[in-house]
Amino acid sequence: MRQAKSDFIAEAIADYEAMNQEEQGKMIVQVLEDQPVLMGFITNLSDDFSDAQHEAIVDSAVILINAFISASIPVELVPHQMVEEVIKDKVDSYEEKAKELTEVSTASLMELSDSPKVFEDLRNRALFKSKNSETGPEVQLNFHMALDTVVSIIERSVAYEMEKS
Repeated sequence: MRQAKSDFIAEAIADYEAMNQEEQGKMIVQVLEDQPVLMGFITNLSDDFSDAQHEAIVDSAVILINAFISASIPVELVPHQMVEEVIKDKVDSYEEKAKELTEVSTASLMELSDSPKVFEDLRNRALFKSKNSETGPEVQLNFHMALDTVVSIIERSVAYEMEKS
């Protein structure tokens, strides 16, 4: 019986947490080499977030890619067009949602995600690691949007490659 996707995420998070900094660094470098377009987008986010928040986003991308690989699902090069398309989709949906929000709630954020359970698992880890709960609502919303965008870019890219083959 095949494991649920969230099981692979939980396993990938546990595996990543069990690594020392050198092992994590090697994994990040490998993803940087394998995914220059995706990691270029993530690198550009560094000016918008604290070091801890940016590190949590990088870690989330590495963990998600590793979860797919652990599930024997190859993660091909994310195309530039996919990154641009997902960014536009997410910015539009978050801007629309921001107009009606008075506070950032988990439920409202889950509605925006392509993959709520995966997003929630990675979000919980990222919030803990980045101390994001100590920031204001606008920073929290932007952080969630960036993390959700990264998750969607990876997942849509994998889905696109699977449909092609």
